[in-house]
Amino acid sequence: MGEKIKIVYIINSFALGGAEKLLLNFCRALDKNKFEIAICTVTGGGPLEEEFEKLGVQIKIFSKKNKLGLGVIWQIKSFLKEFRPQIVHTHLFAADFWGKLAAILAGVPVIITTEHSVNLEEGWLKEQIKRLLSLKTDMTVAVSNAVKDFYVNKVGLNAKKMVVIYNGVDIGKFQFRGFRPIDLAREIKAIIVARLAEVKGHRYLVEAMPLILKKYPNFILNIVGAGNLLDELKKQAEALGVGERIKFLGEILEVETIFPQMDLFILPSLWEGLGVVLLEAQSIGLPVLTSNIPGTVEVVEDGQTGLLFTPKEPQAIFESVSRLLASPKLQEELVNNAHKQVVQKFDLNKMVGSYVNLYLDLMKQRKILL
Repeated sequence: MGEKIKIVYIINSFALGGAEKLLLNFCRALDKNKFEIAICTVTGGGPLEEEFEKLGVQIKIFSKKNKLGLGVIWQIKSFLKEFRPQIVHTHLFAADFWGKLAAILAGVPVIITTEHSVNLEEGWLKEQIKRLLSLKTDMTVAVSNAVKDFYVNKVGLNAKKMVVIYNGVDIGKFQFRGFRPIDLAREIKAIIVARLAEVKGHRYLVEAMPLILKKYPNFILNIVGAGNLLDELKKQAEALGVGERIKFLGEILEVETIFPQMDLFILPSLWEGLGVVLLEAQSIGLPVLTSNIPGTVEVVEDGQTGLLFTPKEPQAIFESVSRLLASPKLQEELVNNAHKQVVQKFDLNKMVGSYVNLYLDLMKQRKILL
């Protein structure tokens, strides 16, 4: 390879979300001797802005001023004309829409997008926009087979222009602590890391707490994340009489610092693309319990790499917790099997390698000289 390949990554913002953290880790791992990269936002900065700046690459924080956002299209287009990338790679809807339009207008040779979730909230209009823009997209990456199936069967994207690349976790950062049996005589610490939004299913977990505490009175739930449901969840916890056993910890940038202090991880989502946070918990060595939904089932096999429960059912969450706590042998099997799977299938370097191969293949198809 001669000159460096230039890539511009476009994302909504530097919010503390799964897609944003994934892009950050991806850019950290990408070989800067082979790739020259820049990162643009469409709707402003955010908590991860400082971490992105530490990458030592060009950062452009754009912020559309109105709903139509014509100004931000021209700003991004101007930057792309100046930077002259061979590839633009977008993440999340705002970046897909305004970023792709800018890339098309700038004549960028290769346009790629990553779809991170099975998003049932997007609605008809966004689906139509995605389908239209996919005509000018060289490849759409789905982070799981569930996401690919959703966009092919519901949104109507061309399956031949879609590929599945699983998300990866930095196993050096989320170092395996080894199996630790849960001591029922001490405080049992559970954790959920997710934005406080309806889709993450917090209310069902809070509703399960009275059932759990009746059997395990020393159980405590740690909730990491921020969002518009904070006050509602606090009121729910107080109304159920479990407020003292639930800790709202807010946003934590480096969750790898708190995971080793925990005993188990619970994610009661209503839908997920894959669930990077599940991989992070498994990499550390936490047994994971999660909803039996498309996406998560590609990470968790019930009784093998974690436990699955029916979504929206507090009783099912309670039964899953009881099943785990009743058997140290099961705990050990879940932890060891899950960690082995993360190393073999969901390592960050494996993910980066798959994207690099995709970049090179698309450039060859477009006859772009390397």
